Amino acid sequence: MNKNHPFPGILVRYKSLSSDCYHTKNCICFSSNIDETHKEERHPTQNSDFNKEGEGEISAKEDTNGDKKEKEPHEIYLDDELHVNLWEIGKDSSSPFMDIGVMIHDHKLVEEVVIDLPWEVDRKDIVDLGVKLNSEKSVAAIFNEVVHYDSLAEGNFTNISFRRNGKDKKPFCLFRLNPKSFEVEHITLGDDSVCSRILIKLPKYNVNAPIKDQRKSAYIRFRIKKIPTDVYTGRFKQIDKALISSIIDTRIIDFRINVLRGVPEELMHSNDNLSFPSNLKIIHCFLTTIRDEECVSVSKYYNGYRSLVDEDIWNEYIKFDNSTTIKNENTINNHLGYQWTAKAEKGEFIKDLNVLGRFSKKTSNIWSIFRFVVVVILLGAMGSGIWETVGIFFNWPINFLSDHPEKLKGYINIIILLLISTAVYYIIRNHRKKEK
Repeated sequence: MNKNHPFPGILVRYKSLSSDCYHTKNCICFSSNIDETHKEERHPTQNSDFNKEGEGEISAKEDTNGDKKEKEPHEIYLDDELHVNLWEIGKDSSSPFMDIGVMIHDHKLVEEVVIDLPWEVDRKDIVDLGVKLNSEKSVAAIFNEVVHYDSLAEGNFTNISFRRNGKDKKPFCLFRLNPKSFEVEHITLGDDSVCSRILIKLPKYNVNAPIKDQRKSAYIRFRIKKIPTDVYTGRFKQIDKALISSIIDTRIIDFRINVLRGVPEELMHSNDNLSFPSNLKIIHCFLTTIRDEECVSVSKYYNGYRSLVDEDIWNEYIKFDNSTTIKNENTINNHLGYQWTAKAEKGEFIKDLNVLGRFSKKTSNIWSIFRFVVVVILLGAMGSGIWETVGIFFNWPINFLSDHPEKLKGYINIIILLLISTAVYYIIRNHRKKEK
């Protein structure tokens, strides 16, 4: 990765209305033996109705007659989730770009969602994606679920739930953000590198909104364009690429979500009432890239790859605005989505995800083939010239000293081959030692 960037990833945190944790590196938020009473003290409201199963499913409660009944949608809390998509689509200046989705456990307790990025972000490169999720098909493509989509009259809030066995599960509200919801701060660190902090102010329900139409959990999704590739990937090419007809281009993907290792201290100490999601159950990261790359090595969180089969939906989704025309090189048809997922076990929570993978691509073109043919011809000519020169050098004393020089030429040729082979062997061995 490029050393000009302070860290290879992003941090996603909340600015809470009630939290008292400023989340320094040694705070108790990520402690494995955190006391449940501390969690109650920090989040008294969100834990009161939180489903103990940890999956955000509709849980049962007793009515006045002692019978079990399901909670109403406006009474259900979902777990925190983070969704990050890296899109390597097309060859224009806006690519690659990154989509970030955040499922917020209790949006009433969160004033702002705060994203720290290790490069300088321009405000005009941030766009809300809530307006693109305007149908059941588009939402289903994002969540890979059958959904029930119910738009509210206000327009900024859309109630969504997943349809399972004929019932609505996991109800939440999709927030549509306006440009004023986003604010960007630039933070200069001690080594003169620059980080960006995006503050996303969450909308609030109108005071007259019916309680039954409100949801405890909310989802936001937005896009950041012009992502520096060296933030998450490092490329390596063969040293002898000028001598061969095809090149193997290898790159390492190293992208970290909420990983504290390597994050500059001054960035953590600049927190203003920020805390990591305390009910975080799932982190998804997708890398969508061209099909001709081969994933040869991955980390333990790798969850496979898939083609984006609903081409029309995804092509519409990746467009930056309605006036943009999808070009052939920008179509999703020739790409694959690689997935990494960190998912908590029952009764537990997770804190981060480290995306690691090794990709290779073999490339060849007319110029590299022509160059290879020219190199082969030149090497052949040089070899013939060297052979003739060495032969003349050895034949002169033979012709001068021997009465039958033809009998010795065969032995001389064998000696020459052995000397050349020995020289080549030592050259290759020394080159390998230098590489190690």
